[in-house]
Amino acid sequence: MNQTKFFALSAVAALALSANVYAAKEIKVASNNTSYTQDNVQKLAATAVSMGVKEPVSLSLAGGSLTVSGSSATRCVFKVGDGDTPKIQGVNCK
Repeated sequence: MNQTKFFALSAVAALALSANVYAAKEIKVASNNTSYTQDNVQKLAATAVSMGVKEPVSLSLAGGSLTVSGSSATRCVFKVGDGDTPKIQGVNCK
């Protein structure tokens, strides 16, 4: 399995797990320029936090890529496509 597919599958799994793991804890969001629902924002933010981004997080959507950054040097870029609902096609955290 190539690295991109591995990371995409990992992101989907992390997103699914984060819905349950972080359901009780709301992630602090400093800024958000997306049109996503609060539930989707929390799921994406929780996934980024689980991958090393520190709260409070900022979500910035441009050209089908969502960048989630925070108070740490780690940032995650989700390939989400266009529309009001994120369709994760891949994720890269550095």
